[in-house]
Amino acid sequence: MDAGTGDDSDTVAKEPGATEPGETEIATETGTIALERQDDRVVVRVTGALDLALAPRLQQFVDRAARLHPALLVLDLTEVDFLASAGMAVLVKANRNQVAPTQMRVVAADRVVLRPLQMTRLTDELAVYPTLAEAFAG
Repeated sequence: MDAGTGDDSDTVAKEPGATEPGETEIATETGTIALERQDDRVVVRVTGALDLALAPRLQQFVDRAARLHPALLVLDLTEVDFLASAGMAVLVKANRNQVAPTQMRVVAADRVVLRPLQMTRLTDELAVYPTLAEAFAG
């Protein structure tokens, strides 16, 4: 939460490994996760390696985003440079746990993310879009 405005819609940098219920960004040695609230949409941006180390943190951010009851939850993976099975498991769980009216969409354009999703046929289950703008448009 931004101490000056009382608004938690801004991304706030945190110490690596820090966890607080209201945090909007976390950095680890392998990557970062940031939560941005935009009207009735929530975007969770992931950078770096979405692996066993970062996946539990992503789950925490997805859970937090769900508590905001957005109409649209977007997981932006455009800056992910490695997608492990632990990361894919979080994507599947997040998608299956969404409660109406929230819709979940994934943004992924790079082969390093798309290929594992295609090989595991998760593109059949997840709504995957090449850009954030297209994910917003649906």
